[in-house]
Amino acid sequence: MTVQSPEFAIYSNVIQQVMKGEEQLPSLPAITLRIRKALADPHTSHNQLANLLMQDPSLAALVMKTANSALYKTVAPAKTLNDAVRLLGREIIDQIVMSHSVKSLFVMKSAGLKRLFMMSWQRQAVKTAICILLTQATQFKPTFQPVTGCFLCEIGTLAILSAFNNQPLEPSEQDYIKLCKSYSKSLGLILIKKWQLDDVYTDMIRNAGNWQLPQAPTISAMEIINLALYHSLVIFSHAEDLPPLPALPAYKNLPKKYQQLDDYGLLQLISQHEDAIAEYIDTLR
Repeated sequence: MTVQSPEFAIYSNVIQQVMKGEEQLPSLPAITLRIRKALADPHTSHNQLANLLMQDPSLAALVMKTANSALYKTVAPAKTLNDAVRLLGREIIDQIVMSHSVKSLFVMKSAGLKRLFMMSWQRQAVKTAICILLTQATQFKPTFQPVTGCFLCEIGTLAILSAFNNQPLEPSEQDYIKLCKSYSKSLGLILIKKWQLDDVYTDMIRNAGNWQLPQAPTISAMEIINLALYHSLVIFSHAEDLPPLPALPAYKNLPKKYQQLDDYGLLQLISQHEDAIAEYIDTLR
């Protein structure tokens, strides 16, 4: 039986109050909405997109770093932002914009919350990198859907931390993990609705971590997300209560050449690209 700290009820009450008052949760920045609207318009040129991205210098720098990263392996180096937009394509740019925006929304004030945020963000970055690899390997289309869904499944964990920015008490790492298990999905669903994102992401949040979802006819975005989540849990949590990877319906939908396992029972595809994953994490810092 799990023992809860005396403060856990207080922490839970903080989260419950935030869930009742949606206005306490952040809205997407105006620049994010403008860029996403431009990305959705097929008449928007690469040059127009580059000019929009330059309005947020840190976002523009992230796009350049991503275009030149080993994980994306673009056909040629990106020397300008216009090059990066052209080489990456709209779907990947949209995913980068959302990831950058989400991180910028949740700024922690204290050293303790910053430490928990970086712990959560690093796990999220690893999970997203694995998701990118799996999306590329399976040639899943549309490419943005599993990758965007992968990090949106974690927005509730960041919202939990932001709820304590103006509170006298801060959760320990152990209590934070318990709060995430209890409330992160509910908070994530509230944010998806507030940000008016596609309903497909609502289903993804609900089904994240459901290892026995019925096997899809061909590999689905949800299966890719859960494979990435599975690997991140093993890497960071050393979780011992997970089913063996080959027992997952999602694993059975992988192409045979990508079903090879390493010595840890994880996909060789992932362990063979550790350097590219590490580089991607550095890009997001």
